[in-house]
Amino acid sequence: MGKLTDHPLSFTKLCFIYFLVCLVILQPQRANGAAFVTVKKDGGIDIAFSLQLNSRVESLVGGKIEELLTSRLQAAGIELHKTKNGKSTEYQFLKSYDSIQDLQNAASLELADTEVTTEDKWLYTRYDAVVQPKLNAYSEEIIDGLGTLSVPKSLVRMLMQNLALDFNLTLPYDLYGPNNASEQDGNTLTWHITMADSEPLRLVVNVPNIRNIAIAGGTVILLLAVAVTLFIRKRKSRSRHQ
Repeated sequence: MGKLTDHPLSFTKLCFIYFLVCLVILQPQRANGAAFVTVKKDGGIDIAFSLQLNSRVESLVGGKIEELLTSRLQAAGIELHKTKNGKSTEYQFLKSYDSIQDLQNAASLELADTEVTTEDKWLYTRYDAVVQPKLNAYSEEIIDGLGTLSVPKSLVRMLMQNLALDFNLTLPYDLYGPNNASEQDGNTLTWHITMADSEPLRLVVNVPNIRNIAIAGGTVILLLAVAVTLFIRKRKSRSRHQ
C-alpha cells in the first residue's frame, strides 16, 4: 500500500495513459494508411503509399517508423516524403515501373511473402496468388527499437496492432477470379488489413490467351461459314428438284 501512496502521480499517469490507449483501440476502426498498386494497359506498374499518424502515435513510434521506412525504401531507390497535416504526420512515397520485370529486378521492400502458382488453360492462364503481409513483424521490430519509454511496451503494441491499412489493387480489366478482398469497385479490389492481421491476401487472376482465343474465334467463324454454305446449297438443291 505504501508504494502506491509514495508515487501517486506516476501511478495515476500510467492509468490515464492506459485509458487513452484503450479509447483509441475501442474507437471504430478507420484506415491510417493506404497502398495502391495500379497495373496499366501497357504493362507498367504504379505503386503509391501513404501513412498518417496522429500526434499521440507519432510521439511514441513516429521516429522509428520513419527510420524503418527510409532504410527499406532507399534500398529500392525510393524517396520517402514526410509532411505535417495539422496535428497529424503523413508519410508518402510513389514509384513507377515500366514492367513487372523491372519491379522484380528492383530491390525488394520485404513487405510481404508472395507465392504465385500458374495453371495454363487453352483460352487463359490462371494465376493463383497468396500474399502474406509482414506488418506484424515490422510492428515488433519498431517496438523493439524504441528503447526506454514512459509507457509499457505492451500498450504500445496494442496501439500499433490497431493501425489499419487499405490495400488497393487495380488491373486494366476485370480479370479477377475468387479472392478474399473486402470489397470490389470495378477493376479495383480493396483489402482492409491491420498490423495484427495474420490472414494472407488471396487472389486469382485469369489472363486470357489472345492467340488461342483468336484461333478459337476464327474456327467458330469458319464453321459457321461452312454451315451457312451447306444450308444454302441444300436449299438450292431442293428448289431444283421441285
